[in-house]
Amino acid sequence: MTKNRLLLSLALILFFHLSQAQLIMIDGETGEYKYEEVVSAEGISKQEIKDRADKWLNLNYKDSFLIINDSTSLRKKGHNKISWKFINKNIPIEIFFDIEIKAKENRYKYTFSNFKIGKEVYNGIDASSLKVYIERFPQKYQIYIEEPVDAEITKAISSLEYFILNNQLEKNADDW
Repeated sequence: MTKNRLLLSLALILFFHLSQAQLIMIDGETGEYKYEEVVSAEGISKQEIKDRADKWLNLNYKDSFLIINDSTSLRKKGHNKISWKFINKNIPIEIFFDIEIKAKENRYKYTFSNFKIGKEVYNGIDASSLKVYIERFPQKYQIYIEEPVDAEITKAISSLEYFILNNQLEKNADDW
């Protein structure tokens, strides 16, 4: 009997924790949102990885601007327009973020970080932190902002990985 109570209590705690879980990756040091991973690219040289990453960035983020381009890495500002649903209303937002890709022989490391919400103004960005923007809303609505942001970044990461391995954009299933 006490074993069943213990299992039920643990199940409820786990359920509560999972229902409050965040989708967007969080940097343990700064508390800001960040996606980062080292990916294997067997048989592809450092220069090829860097060239393919640069080509992918130019194809996917045409309006982005270069921050750093050195012998091992490139860094650009990315920009996406998405919308999230607040009760029954779609709210459009513009997300700005840094994309950094570092290349080594047979592997690379991508980092999507410094997420901001705002607008482009006079060739600059007037924005606030995504974390601050999300925390303005009650916790039960925060997941509705996180889901489209996570979906966009996850899609970009998948596209980057495919492009670096195949040197071409992934074809859509319905693209016949």
